[in-house]
Amino acid sequence: MTLEYANDQLIETLQRSVRRGLDHPDEVAREVGVLAAALPDLVWAFGVDVVYGSTLKDVEAAARSFEAQIPIDHLNPETLTGRTPLEDVRSVLERLTNPEAAFEDRIHLIAASSMLSHGVDIDRLNELVMLGLPLSTAEFIQTTSRVGRTFPGLVFVLHKIGRERDAAVFRIFPSFVEHMDRLVDPVPITAKSRRVLALTFPGLEQGRLYGIHEPAAIGRGLWQLTKPGSVKRAFTQLGVMEPNELDALVRMLEFIGPLDENLRGDLEEYVRQFYRALYDPATTAEWVSDLFPTGGPM
Repeated sequence: MTLEYANDQLIETLQRSVRRGLDHPDEVAREVGVLAAALPDLVWAFGVDVVYGSTLKDVEAAARSFEAQIPIDHLNPETLTGRTPLEDVRSVLERLTNPEAAFEDRIHLIAASSMLSHGVDIDRLNELVMLGLPLSTAEFIQTTSRVGRTFPGLVFVLHKIGRERDAAVFRIFPSFVEHMDRLVDPVPITAKSRRVLALTFPGLEQGRLYGIHEPAAIGRGLWQLTKPGSVKRAFTQLGVMEPNELDALVRMLEFIGPLDENLRGDLEEYVRQFYRALYDPATTAEWVSDLFPTGGPM
């Protein structure tokens, strides 16, 4: 059978199971081993099925199948992709968070792309069908983490077995799930980068101005440090000297190792240029952010 057919059958089974719990609560409660009074809460928590596709083609195919291939009345599907208008996304998330009182009026199915895999934390998303493995283990972790945030979650992974990676993971799937945090690719960036320092120095220094020096200045009855003139007066009265400021930044950034010599040299030059611009009597800078040699804070 095709992946699409398997997905349709799986979604139909899940949705019919939920509806049977509504129509025959006493019978289902006995089978499941819970009180009949608990079934409305179970339907609330497990009445929405998410179908995740790693490609837009898969998501659109799943959305078409919802309309044509699943013979269930009052099946209310929605689609969430990068093409979905922002207002529609907000509306869907609000309806998922605060569902309608009548079950037939609620959203029952979501066909979603990777836009769902980051930052969507909704208690009612507890069942997920994944159409093929994502390209990275990190995305697999992010996507499957959208379900089971508060209640137990159920994830069905339908491998595209014709693809080499899916077939390889299928053979070792229990081990893959158990150790998948070790398979996440490292992020290709380092905090100790000269280019990163050039971009972040203005924010670091202005953070020290507003978080450390300004409270001290206000405590001495001085103005807020929003203009170069007020910063100059505060530095003079508080004794904030260039070597002290450089030393504080070096310790804060932990540029203390033998391999950090170039970083310390760059930082020293940025601090020197900042102080030179601050005390320049001919400066035309209106704001503190205009004093930084590498541009204002990001």
